[in-house]
Amino acid sequence: MGRKRNRLINLPAPYLKRIWLDSSLVDEAQEYPFCLPFLQNGFELGFDHAVTIIVGENGAGKSTLLEGIAVLAGYDEAGGGKGYRPVDHSRAVEAMGGRLSKALRASWLPKITNGWFFRAESFFPVARYLDEAAIGAGPPPDFLSHSHGEGFLRFFRGALPTAGHLHFRRAGIGVCLRPVKSSS
Repeated sequence: MGRKRNRLINLPAPYLKRIWLDSSLVDEAQEYPFCLPFLQNGFELGFDHAVTIIVGENGAGKSTLLEGIAVLAGYDEAGGGKGYRPVDHSRAVEAMGGRLSKALRASWLPKITNGWFFRAESFFPVARYLDEAAIGAGPPPDFLSHSHGEGFLRFFRGALPTAGHLHFRRAGIGVCLRPVKSSS
Protein backbone atom coordinates (compact mmCIF):
# COMPACT_ATOMS: atom_id res chain seq x y z
CA MET A 1 0.00 0.00 0.00
CA GLY A 2 1.41 3.40 -1.00
CA ARG A 3 2.01 6.26 1.38
CA LYS A 4 -0.49 9.09 1.17
CA ARG A 5 1.79 11.80 2.60
CA ASN A 6 3.32 12.99 -0.64
CA ARG A 7 0.42 12.42 -2.98
CA LEU A 8 -0.17 15.04 -5.63
CA ILE A 9 -3.26 17.16 -4.96
CA ASN A 10 -5.00 18.27 -8.15
CA LEU A 11 -7.95 19.92 -6.43
CA PRO A 12 -8.09 23.70 -5.98
CA ALA A 13 -7.93 25.22 -2.49
CA PRO A 14 -9.55 25.62 -0.02
CA TYR A 15 -8.98 22.16 1.44
CA LEU A 16 -10.68 23.02 4.71
CA LYS A 17 -14.28 23.48 3.58
CA ARG A 18 -16.17 24.05 6.80
CA ILE A 19 -15.82 24.01 10.59
CA TRP A 20 -18.53 23.86 13.20
CA LEU A 21 -18.91 23.51 16.95
CA ASP A 22 -20.35 20.20 18.10
CA SER A 23 -22.13 21.41 21.24
CA SER A 24 -22.53 17.83 22.50
CA LEU A 25 -18.75 17.81 23.07
CA VAL A 26 -18.76 20.96 25.23
CA ASP A 27 -18.69 20.05 28.93
CA GLU A 28 -18.44 23.52 30.47
CA ALA A 29 -20.15 26.07 28.20
CA GLN A 30 -19.49 28.89 30.70
CA GLU A 31 -15.70 28.33 30.66
CA TYR A 32 -13.14 29.67 28.19
CA PRO A 33 -13.07 29.24 25.24
CA PHE A 34 -16.66 28.01 24.97
CA CYS A 35 -18.05 31.13 26.69
CA LEU A 36 -17.05 33.38 23.78
CA PRO A 37 -20.08 35.02 22.14
CA PHE A 38 -19.29 33.77 18.62
CA LEU A 39 -19.58 30.16 19.86
CA GLN A 40 -23.10 30.59 21.15
CA ASN A 41 -26.12 29.45 19.14
CA GLY A 42 -24.62 26.96 16.73
CA PHE A 43 -21.31 28.27 15.39
CA GLU A 44 -20.41 27.30 11.82
CA LEU A 45 -17.98 28.80 9.32
CA GLY A 46 -17.58 27.88 5.66
CA PHE A 47 -14.50 28.51 3.53
CA ASP A 48 -15.17 29.28 -0.12
CA HIS A 49 -11.81 30.79 -1.16
CA ALA A 50 -8.15 29.83 -0.88
CA VAL A 51 -7.56 32.72 1.56
CA THR A 52 -9.93 33.72 4.36
CA ILE A 53 -9.33 36.78 6.52
CA ILE A 54 -11.02 36.87 9.91
CA VAL A 55 -11.48 40.30 11.48
CA GLY A 56 -13.22 41.50 14.61
CA GLU A 57 -13.00 43.56 17.77
CA ASN A 58 -10.35 42.89 20.43
CA GLY A 59 -11.49 40.03 22.63
CA ALA A 60 -13.97 38.68 20.08
CA GLY A 61 -12.13 35.35 19.81
CA LYS A 62 -10.25 35.59 16.50
CA SER A 63 -7.01 34.21 17.96
CA THR A 64 -8.92 31.53 19.86
CA LEU A 65 -10.65 30.40 16.68
CA LEU A 66 -7.37 30.24 14.74
CA GLU A 67 -5.66 28.35 17.58
CA GLY A 68 -8.55 25.87 17.58
CA ILE A 69 -8.33 25.39 13.80
CA ALA A 70 -4.55 24.97 14.03
CA VAL A 71 -4.81 22.24 16.68
CA LEU A 72 -7.62 20.57 14.73
CA ALA A 73 -5.28 20.47 11.72
CA GLY A 74 -2.54 18.86 13.82
CA TYR A 75 -0.34 21.86 14.65
CA ASP A 76 0.82 23.12 18.04
CA GLU A 77 -1.31 26.00 19.29
CA ALA A 78 1.86 28.02 19.93
CA GLY A 79 2.83 27.81 16.27
CA GLY A 80 4.79 25.54 13.99
CA GLY A 81 4.15 22.73 11.56
CA LYS A 82 2.76 19.26 11.98
CA GLY A 83 4.99 17.40 14.40
CA TYR A 84 6.87 20.51 15.57
CA ARG A 85 6.49 21.10 19.28
CA PRO A 86 8.86 24.01 19.88
CA VAL A 87 7.12 25.14 23.08
CA ASP A 88 6.85 23.10 26.27
CA HIS A 89 3.27 23.44 27.52
CA SER A 90 3.73 21.25 30.60
CA ARG A 91 3.98 24.21 33.00
CA ALA A 92 1.66 26.62 31.19
CA VAL A 93 -0.89 28.44 33.31
CA GLU A 94 -2.62 30.21 30.43
CA ALA A 95 -5.69 28.80 28.72
CA MET A 96 -5.26 28.84 24.97
CA GLY A 97 -7.70 28.32 22.13
CA GLY A 98 -6.41 24.84 21.39
CA ARG A 99 -9.04 23.55 23.85
CA LEU A 100 -11.62 24.62 21.29
CA SER A 101 -10.42 21.91 18.91
CA LYS A 102 -11.90 19.21 21.17
CA ALA A 103 -15.38 20.36 20.18
CA LEU A 104 -14.69 21.63 16.64
CA ARG A 105 -15.52 19.42 13.69
CA ALA A 106 -14.27 19.95 10.16
CA SER A 107 -15.06 19.05 6.60
CA TRP A 108 -11.92 18.61 4.45
CA LEU A 109 -11.56 18.00 0.72
CA PRO A 110 -9.07 16.32 0.90
CA LYS A 111 -7.61 16.23 4.42
CA ILE A 112 -4.27 18.02 4.12
CA THR A 113 -1.40 17.22 6.47
CA ASN A 114 1.17 19.65 5.02
CA GLY A 115 1.00 23.11 6.48
CA TRP A 116 1.96 25.56 9.14
CA PHE A 117 0.51 27.63 11.97
CA PHE A 118 2.33 30.96 11.83
CA ARG A 119 1.95 33.35 14.74
CA ALA A 120 4.08 36.42 15.25
CA GLU A 121 4.31 35.95 19.03
CA SER A 122 6.04 32.59 18.78
CA PHE A 123 8.09 33.08 15.62
CA PHE A 124 11.36 33.32 17.59
CA PRO A 125 11.19 29.86 19.25
CA VAL A 126 9.84 28.27 16.05
CA ALA A 127 12.65 29.83 14.00
CA ARG A 128 15.23 28.67 16.54
CA TYR A 129 13.70 25.16 16.45
CA LEU A 130 13.89 25.08 12.64
CA ASP A 131 17.54 26.12 12.75
CA GLU A 132 18.34 23.37 15.26
CA ALA A 133 16.34 20.76 13.30
CA ALA A 134 18.35 21.54 10.16
CA ILE A 135 21.72 20.83 11.79
CA GLY A 136 23.39 18.05 9.86
CA ALA A 137 20.98 18.35 6.93
CA GLY A 138 22.54 21.41 5.34
CA PRO A 139 22.60 25.09 6.20
CA PRO A 140 19.86 26.21 8.62
CA PRO A 141 17.16 28.59 7.34
CA ASP A 142 18.47 31.31 9.71
CA PHE A 143 15.40 33.51 10.01
CA LEU A 144 16.68 35.31 13.11
CA SER A 145 19.79 36.97 11.67
CA HIS A 146 17.49 39.45 9.96
CA SER A 147 14.97 42.06 11.05
CA HIS A 148 11.59 40.68 12.11
CA GLY A 149 10.04 41.75 8.83
CA GLU A 150 12.83 40.25 6.72
CA GLY A 151 12.80 37.04 8.76
CA PHE A 152 9.05 36.70 8.23
CA LEU A 153 9.42 37.34 4.50
CA ARG A 154 12.15 34.68 4.25
CA PHE A 155 9.78 32.26 5.96
CA PHE A 156 6.87 33.01 3.63
CA ARG A 157 9.04 32.97 0.51
CA GLY A 158 9.70 29.31 1.17
CA ALA A 159 13.24 29.56 2.52
CA LEU A 160 12.61 26.41 4.54
CA PRO A 161 14.51 23.26 3.62
CA THR A 162 12.44 21.06 1.34
CA ALA A 163 13.14 17.77 3.14
CA GLY A 164 10.57 17.25 5.85
CA HIS A 165 9.50 20.87 6.17
CA LEU A 166 6.69 22.95 4.81
CA HIS A 167 7.40 24.17 1.34
CA PHE A 168 4.89 26.76 0.17
CA ARG A 169 4.89 25.47 -3.38
CA ARG A 170 3.07 22.28 -2.31
CA ALA A 171 -0.58 21.89 -1.44
CA GLY A 172 -1.15 22.67 2.21
CA ILE A 173 -3.05 24.65 4.79
CA GLY A 174 -1.62 27.71 6.47
CA VAL A 175 -3.03 29.44 9.53
CA CYS A 176 -1.57 32.91 10.20
CA LEU A 177 -2.19 34.81 13.40
CA ARG A 178 -1.20 38.49 13.35
CA PRO A 179 1.60 38.35 10.80
CA VAL A 180 1.48 42.17 10.69
CA LYS A 181 3.40 42.36 13.99
CA SER A 182 6.48 42.05 11.85
CA SER A 183 5.98 45.55 10.50
CA SER A 184 5.78 47.23 13.91
